[in-house]
Amino acid sequence: MQPDDKHSEYKEFEPVWKLCRDASTGQRAIHKGGVAYLPKLEDQTTIQYEAYKRRALFYNATGRTVEGMKGLVFRKKPVLVVPKAMEPWLEDVTMTGISFIGVAKKNTEEVIKVGRYGLLVDYPQSPNIDQGIKLTINDAALLDIRPYIAPYTTECILNWRNARVGSKTVLMDVFLYEAIEGDKKDEYQIRQLTLENGFYEQVIWKKGENGWSSVRVTPLKFGETMKWIPFWFSAAEESDGSIQNSPIEDLAYVNISHYQNSADLENGAHVSGLPTPYITGLDATENPKLALGTGTAWILPENATAGFVQVGSEGFASLEKLMDRKENMLAALGARMIAPEKKAAEAAETAGIRRGGENSVLADIAGTVEMSLQQALQLMAEWGGLQGEVRFELNKDFLPMNMDANALNALVKAWQSGAISEETFFDTIKAGELVDQTLTFEDEQERKEASAPPLGMIANDTE
Repeated sequence: MQPDDKHSEYKEFEPVWKLCRDASTGQRAIHKGGVAYLPKLEDQTTIQYEAYKRRALFYNATGRTVEGMKGLVFRKKPVLVVPKAMEPWLEDVTMTGISFIGVAKKNTEEVIKVGRYGLLVDYPQSPNIDQGIKLTINDAALLDIRPYIAPYTTECILNWRNARVGSKTVLMDVFLYEAIEGDKKDEYQIRQLTLENGFYEQVIWKKGENGWSSVRVTPLKFGETMKWIPFWFSAAEESDGSIQNSPIEDLAYVNISHYQNSADLENGAHVSGLPTPYITGLDATENPKLALGTGTAWILPENATAGFVQVGSEGFASLEKLMDRKENMLAALGARMIAPEKKAAEAAETAGIRRGGENSVLADIAGTVEMSLQQALQLMAEWGGLQGEVRFELNKDFLPMNMDANALNALVKAWQSGAISEETFFDTIKAGELVDQTLTFEDEQERKEASAPPLGMIANDTE
């Protein structure tokens, strides 16, 4: 086995990932894909094919769906609680200039696109580790040595292996592709995360003229080896490392098919849109050259006819119907932003069921992303020697459900009668999006104390 060998599941899904990424990127990537997405017509020359492809329009429902789903998750600010000393880390959580919220958004987008993402928590080696000197927290802060998150796209997670250890299934090996910046193009290394002899190690593999060479590193947590690999998979469903179907795979297939119909329609319209005259009843050997335009008359032999070739009354109706049908399919598969609004009123219960079905996939994605990022944050805090609460929650209330006047009146009456507490009242109007989502009950109490008394509550000093 070579360090850069790919898992059998990887080989199966690699073309699917490319399809989903290209469909999400849009027309530029689809046109670049050439015959992979738009096969040549029979006997078509390269010049003819390029013109055929240029006329085709890619209707980017896939990319808009990805952006729309990500936007629903982040339409409300995530809940993020970490120890005070850890807050500056979040501004550059990868130590490459990317913030924690940036990683969260990228993680969510990647899982929506290709169904998978990876997070490694690592700690740079202390410059004094060879001398056996342990840095204090203050020393580490001065040297900017701290835990960080290293994210990996699914294409960079080449291989992995789980094993049953006692009552748990444990991640035993992960092989990660890492590009190396430098003068040599396509230079790379493989970072193997492995659990050998009961403790965690990293093996850095590089390929040279004489084959593979490696360097072994043992990450330490407070001077002790770790008993597990600090790497998490984010997925559309279960985060067990296995590759799962991309949430937008079906959408991408329909989108590509719609693109192929567009190519045929635009090509047919282009060809048939150019007036082509015809004449019958002439001797083919005569090969007459007849001019077109005002002031020009043709004198033809008896029984000869002339006219223009044109598309019949049905034209390209079948292609147009196919495209309309596929646009509806795209809408049903998730591209709601391109579907026409329903003309008929929809019952609230029916709308709730329909939206709930759509939200369930997105809720699963938000849940797995949230869990992996929370665990990564927790380890960062522990590894950095920081105490305090660590919490990260993504929004799962994807569609605004603003409270109407009747519901608000009923809520106020329940509060006034003592049926619910003031805090429950506040939480309910917050869920109904009547107050800022970042406002806490304690903040609201402070605001009330700092505000002027309500009308009718000011005492009359003369009485």
